[in-house]
Amino acid sequence: MKIEFLYFDGCPNQEKAWENLNSALMELHLNEDVKRINIHNNEEAQQYRFLGSPSIRINEKDIAFTDDNGEEYSMSCRQYRYGSETLGYPTKKAIMEALKSEL
Repeated sequence: MKIEFLYFDGCPNQEKAWENLNSALMELHLNEDVKRINIHNNEEAQQYRFLGSPSIRINEKDIAFTDDNGEEYSMSCRQYRYGSETLGYPTKKAIMEALKSEL
């Protein structure tokens, strides 16, 4: 399984997203390597198809991409919607569901 964690330095939500990702991997007993990709500028944002920080991709698929997100690649903070709640990071539950769907 290929897992990528994309972020930029200074993102206030990257630590919580990283924690949720690692916790999900541990809970599912998955010993997968995660490639951390630090995005430095708009050129890299385009190159990596960066939807904002933090982003997690599993087997090339963004775990929260919907048509609502569009495909605007930029150095921006990302928001995740769960019902009526909006967070700056994916929940552990959402990450676990995405991981399970790729097993």
